[in-house]
Amino acid sequence: MITALPIALLEQRLSAGRELLQRHGLDAIVAFSAPRGLAAATQSSGNIGWFTNFTPMWAPSMLVITATDAVIVAPGKNEARLFTTRVGGLYEVEIAGPAGLVARASALAHASRWRVGVAGADEMTAKLAATFASTFPRMVRIDPVLQAMRLDRDPAETALHRRAAEISDAMLARAFAYAAEPEAIPARLMAEVEHAGRALGADVSRLWLSTGPEPPVTYFEMFELPPGIAPGDRVQLGTMVSFEGYFAQGLRIGSRGKPAPELSDAADRLLDIQDAALAALVPGGPVHELVDLIEARIDAMCPYTRDSDPFRFQSCHGLGLDYSEPGLAEALSPRRDRSRDADGPLLRSGMVFEIHPNFTLPGLGHVCAGDVALVTDSGAEWLTHFPRGIFPID
Repeated sequence: MITALPIALLEQRLSAGRELLQRHGLDAIVAFSAPRGLAAATQSSGNIGWFTNFTPMWAPSMLVITATDAVIVAPGKNEARLFTTRVGGLYEVEIAGPAGLVARASALAHASRWRVGVAGADEMTAKLAATFASTFPRMVRIDPVLQAMRLDRDPAETALHRRAAEISDAMLARAFAYAAEPEAIPARLMAEVEHAGRALGADVSRLWLSTGPEPPVTYFEMFELPPGIAPGDRVQLGTMVSFEGYFAQGLRIGSRGKPAPELSDAADRLLDIQDAALAALVPGGPVHELVDLIEARIDAMCPYTRDSDPFRFQSCHGLGLDYSEPGLAEALSPRRDRSRDADGPLLRSGMVFEIHPNFTLPGLGHVCAGDVALVTDSGAEWLTHFPRGIFPID
């Protein structure tokens, strides 16, 4: 087996799955994972990854755990080979074909007779979901239970987040080094940065980019980018990195030439928001207070509301085996049902967050800053270390 996490930890997680069976009166667990290559577009790829330290990049898969069996149902030979290489000594691996995932999982879980705990069904394709609903008449949704289990982090997972953050830092360094070249073009910058991440071992290495005097939004496709970078332009960007399944992200503003005083002031205030958020990450505190603090600070300096802002994305999110850790997503939504706050998650050591306040300012366009924060017993620390503030592109 080749795994980035200790095999003893994966054995503990399999045992935890079986304890979940007993605790909730279940006969089997069936977990679905969407392809991890979907990155920010999925919150289920970590369902199987938490147990196995692997989820295929471009294909869905399923996991069945009973009191006596632990079986990964792979869609094809390539995925089966990868799972076998990773955890073949701990899990049996079967090939069912993309259309046969549900049927084989159903047979393994005796779905027509047994009470089955199910996670990830909401992210199945419509065809799979329809088959799943008719095949599992006694299913019990256990997504919140599994998501809560995923919030307990092992030091080995923290080490993988650290490495992902180091790769993100290196990608930012490559971005601004290339942007300083006289003939630099945005499309090539994007390619250079994504290549840099992959060369350092990232399994996901993506960049959004926006350039110009007042970048309005974030761009993900090369065909959206302008042909060049002019003197006085900003180079505004954000990485998305996964290393062995664990995510990190860094957002920065660079300036080709001296930045306007208004931009420098905005950048300083973004850092103030980030630092206030970092100081609030103390174990035992409610997770929802993090987003409330950031949103209040943004409201104090931005003339737009969240709804009227020409462009604004989430101001923070949890990081883990999914880009947005699902067990923290509701608590970190500014539009959450606040009547549920009392039952929301509490901060604990080992949790990892992306703190990226962002919003639009008249005359400046979209502004942002983003770093990865780790909660520790004594507070929190930044895992990303690329210089903060406006980076001078010389």
